[in-house]
Amino acid sequence: MIDCNPALKDRFEALIARLAHSPLYKEKLASIDRNRLELNQLHSLPLTTKEELRNAGTYGSLAVNRRQISQYHESTGTTGIPSASWFTQADLRTGGQQVMECDMQLNAEDSVLIRFPYALALPAFLMQEAARGVGAEVVPASGRTVVTPYPRVLDLMKRLDVTILAGLPREMELLAEAARLLGLVDFPSLRAICVAGELMSARRKRHIEKLWGVPVYNLYGSTETANIAVMCEHGEMHVAQQDFIVEALSEDGSHSVDPGERGFAAITTLSHQGSPLLRYFNEDIISIDASSNCGCGRLTNKLTHFGRGMDRIRIGDKVLDAFDIQEAVYSLSPVPDAWKVFERENGLHVLLDSHHWNRWNIEDIRSILGKMLQVPVTVGIVHDSMLLNRNALMDNTPSIKPVYIQKRIRGNDQHESKSE
Repeated sequence: MIDCNPALKDRFEALIARLAHSPLYKEKLASIDRNRLELNQLHSLPLTTKEELRNAGTYGSLAVNRRQISQYHESTGTTGIPSASWFTQADLRTGGQQVMECDMQLNAEDSVLIRFPYALALPAFLMQEAARGVGAEVVPASGRTVVTPYPRVLDLMKRLDVTILAGLPREMELLAEAARLLGLVDFPSLRAICVAGELMSARRKRHIEKLWGVPVYNLYGSTETANIAVMCEHGEMHVAQQDFIVEALSEDGSHSVDPGERGFAAITTLSHQGSPLLRYFNEDIISIDASSNCGCGRLTNKLTHFGRGMDRIRIGDKVLDAFDIQEAVYSLSPVPDAWKVFERENGLHVLLDSHHWNRWNIEDIRSILGKMLQVPVTVGIVHDSMLLNRNALMDNTPSIKPVYIQKRIRGNDQHESKSE
C-alpha cells in the first residue's frame, strides 16, 4: 500500500512533470492524460524495463537540459547493453544525503577510505558526496585498478588512521585475506565498514564483521536510481521514502505481492532530476514490509534484497535465490575465502577455497549445504588459484567482478574448470 500523504503526492506530481521532458517517457506515456494522473493510479502505469532503458540509448532518459548535468554514469553492462544515468548537482547532493541516513554516523572526524571503483559506477561518488557533506576526509583508493593494490590500501589504512572503509563486500573479504597474508592484524582507528554493490545476506554481514572486528552497514541501490535503502543499527534496510516508491511485484509484473513476500522490484524515483524513472523493473528480487517492529524506531518500510532474478535457480519444485545460497555458504565453519556454485540439472556443485581447508570434511559440508538448500549438493575443495589467486593479492593485479553463481546451459551439466 502506497502512503498517499500530501508531500508524497506533490513529489509524484513533480515527477510526472519532469517525465514529460524525457524522450523515453514522452513516447511511453503518450496515451495517458498526465494532467489527471494521481499517485493512487501508480499501479496502473506501465513498467519501465531494463531493455527499454538500454534501447532508449544514451539520451533517452535525459529529462533536463544537458548544461544542468554534473555527472554521467552507466551500468556495468555485464548482463547486456549498458543503461545511461544522468545526475545534476542536486541529484548528487540528494544521493549523499541518502547515504548519510545510514547508521554508521558519518561525521567530520572521520577518514573515509573509498574502495568502490572510481569509474562509471555510482557508489564511490555518492560516498564521497556524503563525506563532503559532513566535512569528513576522503581517501580515494579505487578498486579494480593497478594504482591501489591491496597492500597499498592496507598501508593507507594504517598510515592515515582510516576510520571508515567503504566498498564492495568482496573487497572487504579480499582486503582481510591480504592483511592475513601480510601478517597485519590491528587497525585500531577503523570503526565501521560501509558496503554496497553486491548482495549481502545476514551471515555474510556477520562474517565481514568478524574479519574486521567492526560493524558493517549495507546500502541498496543502483547506478540508474542512486541509493534506495540504508541499514540501521539493527541490521535492517530502510527505504528512503522521501525519494523513492518501491513496489514488490509478481514475476510478470502484473500485481503486487503480499508484504514480506519475495517479489520483483519496481522503483519510482521521486526526486531524481537528471534521468527520472517510473516503475523501473530492475529485475532484483526483494521483499517490502512495514518497519513498525524495528528497534531503530524508523517508520519507513523495510527492504530485504534476495539477489537478481537472473541468478534464481529452480530445481524441481525448489526455488533458490542468491540470498539462500549465500546464507548456506556463509554458515560453513570455517567460512570459505572464495566460493562458486554451479547449477546442475538435479542439484548444485559447490567449489570452496580456504586457507583453513584442512578443517573441512567434504561429507559434513555436503550435508550442511544440502540440508539448508534442500537440493542435492556435491562439493569440491580447491587449493590452487582456481577461485582465489593469493599471489595476485600481493601485486598490482586489479580485481575483477566476481561470479558467485553460474547457471547451467540447458542440456550441459559440465562446470567450468576455472573461476570467472
